[in-house]
Amino acid sequence: MLTEAEPELQVVVDCARTAIVTDAAPDPPPLDDAPDWDRVVALARYHGVVQLLYEGLEAMARESGDEFTVPAAVLTRLSSIVQGKRMRNLAFTTELQEILERFETRGVRAVPFKGPALSAAAYDDATVREYNDLDLLVHPEDIPAAADILEERGYEWRGGTPRLDDAALLGGPVTKAIVHEYEMRGPEFDVELRWRVGDAERPFSTSFGELWDRRDTVSVGGQPLPAPAQPDRLLVLAFHGTKHRWYLLKWLCDFVAALEAAETDWPHVLVRARETGVERNLLLGAALARAVFGYALPAPLLDRLRTDGRISELAEAVVESLAAGTPQAPTQFEAARFYLAASDSMAALVPLLLLHSSLHPTYSEYQFCPLPGPMHPLYYVIWPLRLLLETPQWRRQLSEERRDEAT
Repeated sequence: MLTEAEPELQVVVDCARTAIVTDAAPDPPPLDDAPDWDRVVALARYHGVVQLLYEGLEAMARESGDEFTVPAAVLTRLSSIVQGKRMRNLAFTTELQEILERFETRGVRAVPFKGPALSAAAYDDATVREYNDLDLLVHPEDIPAAADILEERGYEWRGGTPRLDDAALLGGPVTKAIVHEYEMRGPEFDVELRWRVGDAERPFSTSFGELWDRRDTVSVGGQPLPAPAQPDRLLVLAFHGTKHRWYLLKWLCDFVAALEAAETDWPHVLVRARETGVERNLLLGAALARAVFGYALPAPLLDRLRTDGRISELAEAVVESLAAGTPQAPTQFEAARFYLAASDSMAALVPLLLLHSSLHPTYSEYQFCPLPGPMHPLYYVIWPLRLLLETPQWRRQLSEERRDEAT
């Protein structure tokens, strides 16, 4: 538990635990003085758990009577925030359903892996989890068709350059993809199309085909939608949280809620995690669930955690960061260092170094010179040329030459 954290954060954590963990008693945190309720609400908003705070506070106030009093104005304020978020999430849900219907009609294979689908699978309610866009995993071969469908619905590719040839952006057998996802901006919503969970530098070895073949269904607004199977869902959540150093409580809440949503076959999940290369990510998520929420783990898993001292060190670092209240997103270097420490093998260093975006053509090259897919390897020639032309010395020389020509 975050015993060293400020009282206001303890309120947020205890409320989230009460809302998520089935057998958690709605006991108020032991506070010497009344918390700063403005700070409590601000922390919950920062960590993306306002709805869990509201549910937990209601349960605590209901069960504890006069021992824990929440000002009526605070509950009214939270109720207003929650209702607004729920209405927004319902609109997201309707949009997701309509997009997936069009995808199915056109034969596009897609699995929503966050947003309403994750909320429904983990919290049994598509409107509980906070999200700002729709994230869809799409078969690599279907990305162009998926983007076309979204453009027909009024979405625009956020790249700022026309999609002249998707093959040039998606890369090829010997070339690295220029983008990791297609960010599509619509009149009301944003949609991210991804063809894999990780990226080149931080790979998640399970392919879309495997996720698709094992997919489950969840009921969202009374309509069945595809979703990752429970083991895959846990691994994706653990991978995502570790990638971002678990600096927001909402990612840990998602992980614990997913554990609560279905009985976890830990031996099977651990084998799957080992095969995927994210076993330590999974164990770290479990260690944090226990450290932050007091989540009960089975004895075999506790034994596994005790044999890996690095997980304890990583969990302590995350808990210390969370205790700060509003930890900032890690820098690129901090995220890479944490990712390596939480990797199953130091072999993870190879793609992190060799496939780092600074060593390969990027979207800037595509903007500089859009090429068709078969000519994608030429970006490895254009890349150093663009860098050279953008150096201050070359810019100054070109400017002088143009000035001389003008005179």
